[in-house]
Amino acid sequence: MMRPFALSGFLLLAGTFLNSNPAAAQIPQLVELADRLAREIKPAKPRLVAVVDLRPISGANSSQAHYFSLLLSSILQVQDKKKLKLNVADHLAFDTDLAHLHLSADALIPGDSLNASAGHIGADLLIVGTLEKRGNSYVLQLNPVRTASSETLAPLSSTFESNEFFESLFLPLPSDVPSLSRQTQPGSQKGASMPSCIRCPDPSYTDLARRARINGTDVFQVLISAEGEAKQIRPMKLIGYGLDEQAFSTIKKWRFKPATNKDGTPVPVVVPVEVTFRLY
Repeated sequence: MMRPFALSGFLLLAGTFLNSNPAAAQIPQLVELADRLAREIKPAKPRLVAVVDLRPISGANSSQAHYFSLLLSSILQVQDKKKLKLNVADHLAFDTDLAHLHLSADALIPGDSLNASAGHIGADLLIVGTLEKRGNSYVLQLNPVRTASSETLAPLSSTFESNEFFESLFLPLPSDVPSLSRQTQPGSQKGASMPSCIRCPDPSYTDLARRARINGTDVFQVLISAEGEAKQIRPMKLIGYGLDEQAFSTIKKWRFKPATNKDGTPVPVVVPVEVTFRLY
Protein backbone atom coordinates (compact mmCIF):
# COMPACT_ATOMS: atom_id res chain seq x y z
CA MET A 1 0.00 0.00 0.00
CA MET A 2 1.10 3.52 -0.77
CA ARG A 3 0.83 6.30 1.76
CA PRO A 4 -0.67 9.46 0.26
CA PHE A 5 1.50 12.22 -1.12
CA ALA A 6 1.48 15.28 1.12
CA LEU A 7 2.62 18.86 0.78
CA SER A 8 3.18 20.85 3.95
CA GLY A 9 5.72 23.59 3.42
CA PHE A 10 7.98 21.02 1.79
CA LEU A 11 7.43 17.94 -0.33
CA LEU A 12 7.25 14.56 1.34
CA LEU A 13 6.72 11.25 -0.41
CA ALA A 14 6.58 8.12 1.71
CA GLY A 15 5.41 4.63 0.96
CA THR A 16 6.03 1.11 -0.27
CA PHE A 17 7.04 0.85 -3.92
CA LEU A 18 6.57 -2.64 -5.28
CA ASN A 19 7.39 -2.28 -8.98
CA SER A 20 11.06 -2.66 -9.85
CA ASN A 21 12.57 -0.44 -12.54
CA PRO A 22 15.97 -1.03 -14.18
CA ALA A 23 18.88 -0.32 -11.87
CA ALA A 24 20.89 2.88 -12.00
CA ALA A 25 23.20 3.28 -14.98
CA GLN A 26 26.43 2.68 -13.06
CA ILE A 27 25.26 -0.33 -11.08
CA PRO A 28 26.07 -3.15 -13.56
CA GLN A 29 29.64 -1.91 -13.98
CA LEU A 30 30.01 -1.34 -10.25
CA VAL A 31 28.74 -4.86 -9.56
CA GLU A 32 31.46 -6.20 -11.86
CA LEU A 33 34.06 -3.99 -10.14
CA ALA A 34 32.81 -5.07 -6.70
CA ASP A 35 33.12 -8.73 -7.71
CA ARG A 36 36.71 -8.22 -8.83
CA LEU A 37 37.47 -6.30 -5.65
CA ALA A 38 35.92 -8.98 -3.45
CA ARG A 39 37.96 -11.72 -5.15
CA GLU A 40 41.11 -9.68 -4.59
CA ILE A 41 40.58 -9.04 -0.88
CA LYS A 42 38.97 -12.34 0.15
CA PRO A 43 42.33 -14.19 0.51
CA ALA A 44 43.39 -11.55 3.05
CA LYS A 45 40.53 -12.79 5.28
CA PRO A 46 39.63 -9.33 6.61
CA ARG A 47 37.47 -9.09 9.71
CA LEU A 48 35.82 -5.87 8.53
CA VAL A 49 36.14 -4.03 5.21
CA ALA A 50 35.37 -0.30 4.91
CA VAL A 51 35.16 1.84 1.77
CA VAL A 52 36.73 5.27 2.30
CA ASP A 53 35.39 8.24 0.33
CA LEU A 54 37.35 8.45 -2.91
CA ARG A 55 39.64 11.45 -3.32
CA PRO A 56 38.45 13.64 -6.22
CA ILE A 57 41.02 14.81 -8.75
CA SER A 58 41.02 16.49 -12.18
CA GLY A 59 37.45 17.69 -12.52
CA ALA A 60 35.64 15.35 -10.14
CA ASN A 61 34.20 16.71 -6.89
CA SER A 62 33.63 15.44 -3.36
CA SER A 63 29.88 14.81 -3.82
CA GLN A 64 30.54 12.61 -6.83
CA ALA A 65 33.36 10.81 -5.05
CA HIS A 66 31.12 10.21 -2.04
CA TYR A 67 28.33 8.88 -4.28
CA PHE A 68 30.55 6.28 -5.96
CA SER A 69 31.99 5.25 -2.58
CA LEU A 70 28.51 4.89 -1.10
CA LEU A 71 27.22 2.88 -4.05
CA LEU A 72 30.29 0.62 -4.16
CA SER A 73 29.99 -0.03 -0.43
CA SER A 74 26.29 -0.87 -0.70
CA ILE A 75 26.95 -3.30 -3.57
CA LEU A 76 29.72 -5.02 -1.61
CA GLN A 77 27.33 -5.40 1.33
CA VAL A 78 24.73 -7.16 -0.81
CA GLN A 79 26.40 -8.78 -3.81
CA ASP A 80 27.12 -12.47 -3.26
CA LYS A 81 27.32 -11.88 0.48
CA LYS A 82 26.87 -15.53 1.44
CA LYS A 83 29.36 -16.76 -1.13
CA LEU A 84 32.07 -14.19 -0.49
CA LYS A 85 31.49 -13.96 3.27
CA LEU A 86 32.77 -10.40 3.51
CA ASN A 87 31.76 -8.18 6.39
CA VAL A 88 31.47 -4.67 4.92
CA ALA A 89 30.92 -1.57 7.06
CA ASP A 90 27.95 0.68 6.39
CA HIS A 91 29.47 3.59 4.50
CA LEU A 92 27.46 6.38 6.09
CA ALA A 93 28.15 5.04 9.58
CA PHE A 94 31.85 4.72 8.74
CA ASP A 95 31.91 8.33 7.52
CA THR A 96 30.35 9.39 10.82
CA ASP A 97 32.94 7.46 12.80
CA LEU A 98 35.75 9.11 10.84
CA ALA A 99 34.24 12.53 11.48
CA HIS A 100 34.16 11.82 15.23
CA LEU A 101 37.84 10.86 15.01
CA HIS A 102 38.57 14.02 12.98
CA LEU A 103 39.98 11.87 10.17
CA SER A 104 39.63 12.69 6.47
CA ALA A 105 40.04 10.42 3.45
CA ASP A 106 43.49 11.94 2.93
CA ALA A 107 44.52 10.72 6.38
CA LEU A 108 43.87 7.12 5.35
CA ILE A 109 46.29 7.01 2.44
CA PRO A 110 49.00 4.40 3.11
CA GLY A 111 51.86 6.02 4.96
CA ASP A 112 52.63 7.82 8.21
CA SER A 113 49.15 9.29 8.64
CA LEU A 114 47.43 5.91 8.34
CA ASN A 115 50.00 4.32 10.62
CA ALA A 116 49.24 6.92 13.28
CA SER A 117 45.46 6.42 12.94
CA ALA A 118 45.36 2.63 12.50
CA GLY A 119 44.66 1.88 16.15
CA HIS A 120 41.50 4.01 16.11
CA ILE A 121 39.96 2.50 12.97
CA GLY A 122 37.68 -0.49 13.48
CA ALA A 123 38.12 -1.89 9.96
CA ASP A 124 41.22 -3.96 9.31
CA LEU A 125 41.05 -3.51 5.53
CA LEU A 126 40.28 -0.21 3.80
CA ILE A 127 39.33 0.52 0.20
CA VAL A 128 40.90 3.85 -0.72
CA GLY A 129 41.32 5.45 -4.12
CA THR A 130 40.61 8.33 -6.46
CA LEU A 131 37.92 9.56 -8.83
CA GLU A 132 39.07 11.42 -11.94
CA LYS A 133 37.00 13.04 -14.68
CA ARG A 134 38.19 12.42 -18.23
CA GLY A 135 35.94 14.05 -20.82
CA ASN A 136 32.45 12.61 -20.32
CA SER A 137 33.72 9.71 -18.22
CA TYR A 138 34.89 9.13 -14.68
CA VAL A 139 37.74 6.79 -13.75
CA LEU A 140 37.78 4.99 -10.42
CA GLN A 141 41.14 3.81 -9.07
CA LEU A 142 40.80 1.53 -6.05
CA ASN A 143 43.49 0.37 -3.64
CA PRO A 144 42.75 -2.22 -0.94
CA VAL A 145 44.97 -1.47 2.08
CA ARG A 146 45.65 -3.45 5.26
CA THR A 147 45.02 -0.95 8.05
CA ALA A 148 47.61 -2.19 10.52
CA SER A 149 50.56 -2.44 8.13
CA SER A 150 49.60 0.00 5.31
CA GLU A 151 50.28 -2.86 2.90
CA THR A 152 48.56 -2.22 -0.42
CA LEU A 153 47.02 -5.11 -2.34
CA ALA A 154 46.64 -5.18 -6.12
CA PRO A 155 44.92 -2.00 -7.40
CA LEU A 156 41.80 -2.07 -9.55
CA SER A 157 40.24 0.48 -11.90
CA SER A 158 37.10 1.01 -13.93
CA THR A 159 35.71 3.74 -16.20
CA PHE A 160 32.09 4.95 -16.07
CA GLU A 161 30.26 7.14 -18.55
CA SER A 162 28.63 10.11 -16.88
CA ASN A 163 24.88 10.81 -16.84
CA GLU A 164 22.51 13.61 -15.89
CA PHE A 165 22.16 12.47 -12.28
CA PHE A 166 25.89 12.30 -11.73
CA GLU A 167 26.51 15.75 -13.19
CA SER A 168 23.72 17.18 -11.01
CA LEU A 169 25.85 16.46 -7.94
CA PHE A 170 27.97 19.54 -8.62
CA LEU A 171 25.82 21.89 -10.75
CA PRO A 172 24.79 24.86 -8.57
CA LEU A 173 21.21 26.06 -8.50
CA PRO A 174 20.67 29.59 -9.89
CA SER A 175 21.21 32.24 -7.26
CA ASP A 176 18.46 34.52 -8.60
CA VAL A 177 15.64 32.02 -7.90
CA PRO A 178 14.19 32.23 -4.37
CA SER A 179 14.52 29.16 -2.15
CA LEU A 180 11.52 28.21 -0.04
CA SER A 181 11.31 25.87 2.93
CA ARG A 182 8.69 24.71 5.39
CA GLN A 183 9.71 27.70 7.53
CA THR A 184 8.84 30.13 4.72
CA GLN A 185 5.70 32.03 5.70
CA PRO A 186 3.13 33.49 3.29
CA GLY A 187 3.79 37.18 2.76
CA SER A 188 7.46 36.91 3.70
CA GLN A 189 10.21 38.69 1.79
CA LYS A 190 10.43 35.64 -0.44
CA GLY A 191 7.08 36.81 -1.83
CA ALA A 192 6.00 33.42 -3.23
CA SER A 193 3.61 30.68 -2.26
CA MET A 194 4.67 27.03 -2.03
CA PRO A 195 4.05 24.95 -5.16
CA SER A 196 1.85 21.86 -4.94
CA CYS A 197 2.16 18.56 -6.76
CA ILE A 198 -0.38 17.73 -9.48
CA ARG A 199 1.06 14.54 -10.95
CA CYS A 200 3.69 12.71 -8.94
CA PRO A 201 4.32 9.10 -10.01
CA ASP A 202 6.06 6.84 -7.53
CA PRO A 203 9.72 5.85 -7.73
CA SER A 204 10.54 2.17 -7.57
CA TYR A 205 12.92 0.05 -5.53
CA THR A 206 15.97 -1.31 -7.28
CA ASP A 207 16.60 -5.04 -7.01
CA LEU A 208 19.77 -4.25 -5.05
CA ALA A 209 17.87 -2.21 -2.45
CA ARG A 210 15.10 -4.78 -2.21
CA ARG A 211 17.59 -7.58 -1.54
CA ALA A 212 19.14 -5.52 1.25
CA ARG A 213 15.68 -4.43 2.53
CA ILE A 214 16.75 -0.80 2.58
CA ASN A 215 14.57 1.93 4.07
CA GLY A 216 15.70 5.52 3.79
CA THR A 217 15.06 9.07 2.64
CA ASP A 218 16.62 10.99 -0.24
CA VAL A 219 16.68 14.78 -0.02
CA PHE A 220 16.81 17.00 -3.11
CA GLN A 221 16.68 20.70 -3.89
CA VAL A 222 14.34 21.12 -6.87
CA LEU A 223 13.89 24.16 -9.09
CA ILE A 224 10.22 24.23 -10.09
CA SER A 225 9.58 26.50 -13.05
CA ALA A 226 6.69 28.93 -13.56
CA GLU A 227 5.25 26.22 -15.83
CA GLY A 228 5.25 23.69 -13.00
CA GLU A 229 8.13 21.53 -14.23
CA ALA A 230 11.14 20.23 -12.31
CA LYS A 231 13.80 22.08 -14.30
CA GLN A 232 16.81 21.29 -12.10
CA ILE A 233 17.30 18.73 -9.36
CA ARG A 234 20.25 18.69 -7.00
CA PRO A 235 20.75 15.72 -4.64
CA MET A 236 21.55 16.75 -1.07
CA LYS A 237 21.28 13.48 0.89
CA LEU A 238 21.91 10.07 -0.67
CA ILE A 239 20.87 6.53 0.25
CA GLY A 240 22.82 4.38 -2.20
CA TYR A 241 21.67 1.04 -3.69
CA GLY A 242 20.58 2.85 -6.88
CA LEU A 243 17.62 4.49 -5.12
CA ASP A 244 19.01 8.01 -5.56
CA GLU A 245 18.89 7.78 -9.36
CA GLN A 246 15.43 6.21 -9.20
CA ALA A 247 14.13 9.16 -7.18
CA PHE A 248 15.94 11.67 -9.41
CA SER A 249 14.48 10.21 -12.62
CA THR A 250 10.99 10.11 -11.13
CA ILE A 251 11.01 13.70 -9.87
CA LYS A 252 11.87 14.82 -13.41
CA LYS A 253 8.44 13.49 -14.48
CA TRP A 254 6.48 15.25 -11.74
CA ARG A 255 4.20 18.15 -12.60
CA PHE A 256 3.31 20.92 -10.15
CA LYS A 257 0.93 23.77 -9.61
CA PRO A 258 3.65 26.45 -9.63
CA ALA A 259 4.40 28.93 -6.90
CA THR A 260 2.84 32.37 -7.31
CA ASN A 261 3.89 35.81 -6.17
CA LYS A 262 1.68 38.28 -4.30
CA ASP A 263 -0.03 39.23 -7.57
CA GLY A 264 -0.88 35.61 -8.37
CA THR A 265 1.69 35.36 -11.16
CA PRO A 266 3.46 31.98 -11.47
CA VAL A 267 7.13 32.22 -10.55
CA PRO A 268 10.06 29.78 -10.36
CA VAL A 269 11.21 28.67 -6.89
CA VAL A 270 13.59 26.16 -5.34
CA VAL A 271 12.03 23.81 -2.77
CA PRO A 272 13.31 20.85 -0.74
CA VAL A 273 11.91 17.46 -1.75
CA GLU A 274 12.17 14.35 0.43
CA VAL A 275 11.58 10.94 -1.15
CA THR A 276 11.22 8.17 1.41
CA PHE A 277 11.60 4.53 0.43
CA ARG A 278 10.03 2.12 2.90
CA LEU A 279 9.45 -1.64 2.68
CA TYR A 280 6.81 -3.16 4.93
